[in-house]
Amino acid sequence: MRSTKKPIQTGLEIDVKLETDQEILNRLAEAEVAKRKMRGPVQRPRYVQPMRGLLAPEPRTSPFMGLLAVSGSKP
Repeated sequence: MRSTKKPIQTGLEIDVKLETDQEILNRLAEAEVAKRKMRGPVQRPRYVQPMRGLLAPEPRTSPFMGLLAVSGSKP
């Protein structure tokens, strides 16, 4: 089927508002953000109990704390 309609030149001019670079970037950014999946709630770290047993690290004392140690002998 052929179209029998022909366009007619009217001579009318339509003002077209040109889109600025900033508007184009904003539109593209909003489209990208809309594609992303929303994150769930933030997971907080759980409390880890200190190790016990053979694999536990040995307690370390600082040299300063050694100066505060009280000897077992009485004067």
